[in-house]
Amino acid sequence: MGSRSQQKRSRLPDQVSFGSCTYLAGENVARYARPIERMDYQPLGDGPELRTLFYAVTYRLLGEGAHAANLMVGLPVEVMADGDQARATLRILRSWMVAEHHYAVNGHQVDLTIRDARVMAQPAGAFFAWGLDDLGRWVRPKDDLWAPAAICDIGFNTLDLFTVEAGEVVGRFTGGDTLGMRRAAETLASSVRSAFGVGLSLHEADALLQHKQPRLHAAGGEQDIRAAVHQALDMTAAAVISFVERQWGNGRQFAHLRFAGGGAESLHDALLRHYPHGVLLPNPVTANALGLARYAARVFAK
Repeated sequence: MGSRSQQKRSRLPDQVSFGSCTYLAGENVARYARPIERMDYQPLGDGPELRTLFYAVTYRLLGEGAHAANLMVGLPVEVMADGDQARATLRILRSWMVAEHHYAVNGHQVDLTIRDARVMAQPAGAFFAWGLDDLGRWVRPKDDLWAPAAICDIGFNTLDLFTVEAGEVVGRFTGGDTLGMRRAAETLASSVRSAFGVGLSLHEADALLQHKQPRLHAAGGEQDIRAAVHQALDMTAAAVISFVERQWGNGRQFAHLRFAGGGAESLHDALLRHYPHGVLLPNPVTANALGLARYAARVFAK
């Protein structure tokens, strides 16, 4: 629109083409197509959603042209805790990932060769983001490597608790559940549908949860939905804290307690009231990805 020429424009979704199909990925997908919103763990191994996201992300990181890379893939703790499921997921991932990939994003051709792919628990990435540098070297005091450290990682569909002591995972305090910001998005979407008859995708509801002044345009004019947003966040925070307390109690047994994930960023006030010695990691949304990349630099150094 001409009247919007001086305003910041919304980012268009990426158009990802492979095989004979084109998919949309990224911001504002719901404006142009019906989003795929599967919340089960089946797509973690393969599927059009995973391939589309994989191709879109690698294009944003590497750009067009020919590239070669190794992969470190993060999986939810609940998947990694089930040995058979973890091995099956890795087998499926490697069967199609470790190969030559030819695809286009927004009309730009990419030829990507994946040489190797490995998996780790997602919150291990937050631990490595805290302790490693970009070359994969431990940069914190040596005592921190031996002291009990706990990561609470709250994503959209997952709540992962991960504990390390003396370089080993402590199974007693490690676990996960499908309890993330999806719960808040579902609660808000239900409230909006009930009050205004408007259907929201989970992605749209999640965007409203993160907005400083959440408003909804509906029949009857603009609606202030701050009360509904606060209610959804409060209910989700209560459920998350209840789960964490069952696993960790007051958390005082940990020398270091770190929060990561987009959910931790949204719920950090409630989390820190219950765990005042906890610390929200810098850039919590990308902490897992950063840490896994740092660990990959260590693993694939040879």
